[in-house]
Amino acid sequence: MYDLQGLILRNIKTFIRDKTAVFFSFLSVIILLALYFLFIGKQYTSGAEFDAMDGNLKTFLSTGVIMGGVLVVNSISLSLGVMGNMITDIEQRKLEGFLVTPIKRYKIVLSYFISSILVTFVLTLVMWFLTILYVGVITGYWYSIGTILSISLLVFLYTFVSSSFMIFIVSMLKTVNAFSTVAGVLGTVVGFICGIYMPLEVLGKGVAKFSSLVPFTHMTIWLKQIILSEPYGELNPLLVKELEVFYGTLEIGVLGYEVNPIWIAIGITVFSIGLLAISYRNMSKKLVK
Repeated sequence: MYDLQGLILRNIKTFIRDKTAVFFSFLSVIILLALYFLFIGKQYTSGAEFDAMDGNLKTFLSTGVIMGGVLVVNSISLSLGVMGNMITDIEQRKLEGFLVTPIKRYKIVLSYFISSILVTFVLTLVMWFLTILYVGVITGYWYSIGTILSISLLVFLYTFVSSSFMIFIVSMLKTVNAFSTVAGVLGTVVGFICGIYMPLEVLGKGVAKFSSLVPFTHMTIWLKQIILSEPYGELNPLLVKELEVFYGTLEIGVLGYEVNPIWIAIGITVFSIGLLAISYRNMSKKLVK
């Protein structure tokens, strides 16, 4: 067990010491936040129906829409950033050094996965707590304990799912250059496909059906549903029905068919565990070579 702990600590320290890797892990989130606050964010509370609305409530609403997407992108980009240790170790042949020690192979692979979960969960949770403080101090609206705990639990689940997907992707890569290319485009692609940059309704039914097959789409919807539940409570129910489409908080099912979100969540979790198993197989082959 001590060897696993040592490997986890080693991976975390390696990531944190690499300031460039940390910066680029947050780059997608920084770009997304800049787009929201400079351009996209204002459209969420503009129009005749918002003219009489209090400015603080507008901020409460728009921040919920923004952070519902940002927290999901953050879990993806951070977990991928931490996984960069793995591809660096492969390219620099450091893994061969581990193999001459008594450490079992599954512990080597598991250490990358656990270190990714720990770093991503803690930093995403910090971002969520900063959001709570920002909304509370700026608007006077404070999220309830139930909402704070629900979002925190979702962040843990999303961290697990994102880390499973990222270790699967990285296990198929061989060079740092390939990893850099994937890291550069993944956050942007996911942002569009999952309706984070703009509502899926705008992108058309074909894109919406394809997006329903992407786990991160449903993860974004569930997060927005919880984080916007309290701002919605301050509005006219008729207005809320209109906003649910525009803000992307309506369930989209799978390929146009209604599916209970519980079954979708179970499916995503099982699929993530499957990816983890495939990743272990891929990494074992690389360790043999």
